[in-house]
Amino acid sequence: MNLHLLSRAFREARLLMFGCALTMFGFCMIRVWIVGQVDMSRFQGILEILRPEVERLSSVSFEQLITYPGRVAITYNEPMVIILMLVWTIARGSAAVSGQLSIGTLEMLLAQPISRVQWLLSNAIITVFGVMLIASSGWAGIYVGVETTSVKIEKKPITLTLPLFNIDVPLPFTTDDDSPDRAPLSDFVDVSIYVPSALNLMGLGLFFAGVTTLMSSWDRYRWRTIGIVSGFMVIQMILRVLSLSIEGQEWLAYFTILTWYEPEVLATYAVHEPDTLWTFLFENRAGESGYGAFAYLGWLLLGCVTSYATAFWLFKTRDLPAPI
Repeated sequence: MNLHLLSRAFREARLLMFGCALTMFGFCMIRVWIVGQVDMSRFQGILEILRPEVERLSSVSFEQLITYPGRVAITYNEPMVIILMLVWTIARGSAAVSGQLSIGTLEMLLAQPISRVQWLLSNAIITVFGVMLIASSGWAGIYVGVETTSVKIEKKPITLTLPLFNIDVPLPFTTDDDSPDRAPLSDFVDVSIYVPSALNLMGLGLFFAGVTTLMSSWDRYRWRTIGIVSGFMVIQMILRVLSLSIEGQEWLAYFTILTWYEPEVLATYAVHEPDTLWTFLFENRAGESGYGAFAYLGWLLLGCVTSYATAFWLFKTRDLPAPI
């Protein structure tokens, strides 16, 4: 590997990389803080009104959504989180080949004693490193948010113990003034359950990094590469929404890669099915079969590796067009 190519790729990408990472960290931390500001009973009341719609559009049960771990896990499905990852992967993947062709510098670069494989590999290494950094920053933001956020605790009613039966009977219209008003969110949320979710986000980023690099490897215009991948993502999102919202159209989920991006499901498995979390296919306690974290990560990584391998082959064998 040519270290000069790596340093050049890093210098070109460092501002976008650290900008996306810092924004991801700040957004996730603020998102967790917002979770702590919304009273749990009020949040549950709002969702109860829309319970049928919420259950149809959610990949997890309603009971999981109204818990603090479930509410924090939804952070990974926020549009800002996905957009930040896509901004990095699409920007860097499109810059690999078509970006250099668009500005007319690729022929001059390849005129130096470097191979096409070295050039594309240096871009891929920096892109993958950025994906890992951004995904880690999101988890770090959630960790800091959970450790620094407190939540409101409903005061319990004063109880009266019946001496003969030794039974605690709550007294209506009373509250225990000695009970705390707020408690740390970390008392209700174990941040380690979001490690599979962070890896799922990283897998999504790697998949789109590979797809964008593949599109860039045969195209000559960066704007067209970005347009193709962006359009592909929009179609994937539409198919995902349709598969969840329209009854009888669940088969559409087989045609979208977002079926394998369900970080809230992995967080639920980490809470309720920790023994079967790191599996490919498992059967839960209710006798229902499901996919474990290895399935969610494996299919995304398979798409990434296949796309990168095809991109290397196309770039190595194609004829470069003359600069305009």
